[in-house]
Amino acid sequence: MVDGSSFGCAPEGHFGPLTLSDLANRAEVAHTEHMQGYTASAVLHRMHMAESAEDTELRDALDLLLARLETWRARTREEWRQAYNAWAVPAGVEPLPGDPMVVDIEVFVTVDEFDDVPFGSDLYDLNS
Repeated sequence: MVDGSSFGCAPEGHFGPLTLSDLANRAEVAHTEHMQGYTASAVLHRMHMAESAEDTELRDALDLLLARLETWRARTREEWRQAYNAWAVPAGVEPLPGDPMVVDIEVFVTVDEFDDVPFGSDLYDLNS
């Protein structure tokens, strides 16, 4: 759980420690949900790389899933940012800025997000 006192910040206004704790918990839950999208995309990417080029139907389905997952991640990233800022502002912690890549929860600039995939393991081994 995130605690504003660890940042040397005192709660501002009418927010008590229980309210700040609840807001911090909500931000943490939103962050966990957002990070699960990275796990899902890593698995789908490995499946995509493991399939042969001849199985176009499966690769097309995986491409569709990856595109939908990218939209889901943009939405959960924004939900996490809003939940974090709902805690950060009253806790006296610097809020997270808005994501310039997201407009109305739609990604308008696509970045290769597979840079986050740990390539230390065999990409073709779905169990690694």
